[in-house]
Amino acid sequence: MSFEVPYDAQQLRRTIRFLVRNQLMLIRILGGVLALLGLLLVVLDPSEPFGYTAVVGGLVLVFAIGPILVAVVMRMQAAAIKQGFRLVLNDEWMQISYPLCESRLWWAGLGRAVETPEVWYVMFGKAQAVVVPKGVMTPQQQAEFADFIARLRPAPA
Repeated sequence: MSFEVPYDAQQLRRTIRFLVRNQLMLIRILGGVLALLGLLLVVLDPSEPFGYTAVVGGLVLVFAIGPILVAVVMRMQAAAIKQGFRLVLNDEWMQISYPLCESRLWWAGLGRAVETPEVWYVMFGKAQAVVVPKGVMTPQQQAEFADFIARLRPAPA
């Protein structure tokens, strides 16, 4: 199977959020705890500025750190990936070819594949995902790929 995948900034943002979701959840929980402790300090002693600082800092961790992190990672991406890529899938590997670089990942290194309504995130580690968009595939190719992935890594029981 082989197809062209155009650059999609929104999909890249969704992929980054997918990759950092577990870490962000922990940060948000800690931010909520910090905000609650700060609120408790404010109630106990309204003249203490540390309580207000803790509330604001906790709220930043809960609400702002995710969008800030995604924006920073988006700016860090190499210009080479902003031109789209050619994706070649065969029984041995997955090949991603950008105009300025190329990667080949052997299926033997597959950790897991996560299917969403729009894409498959093919994981070759905890933080390395190759996005296989369903929109560039025919329904037959989607079914063939889903079957192929299922044979590689059976779903956990």
